Amino acid sequence: MKLSCNVEWYGADRPKWLGPFTSNVPEYLTGEFPGDYGWDHIGLSADPTTFQRYRETELIHGRWAMAGALGCLVPELLSKYAGINYQNP
Repeated sequence: MKLSCNVEWYGADRPKWLGPFTSNVPEYLTGEFPGDYGWDHIGLSADPTTFQRYRETELIHGRWAMAGALGCLVPELLSKYAGINYQNP
């Protein structure tokens, strides 16, 4: 079995949010998901169904943010390189 190149970021031996001073990591934070550093002070990921919904909405918001960034860049690039003049309303 080949190990992933990012194996140090997952599982029980992953880096924690406060390094060696981290204690009392909640039992539902197992290091299974990206960004799990053992810190959930208000219990947002305690319920698996709610946590799955939060992950889905975070992906959707990230995609909208990328589309917004593209929407900011395209008019600038078109005005600079294609000579199309965009007027502010």
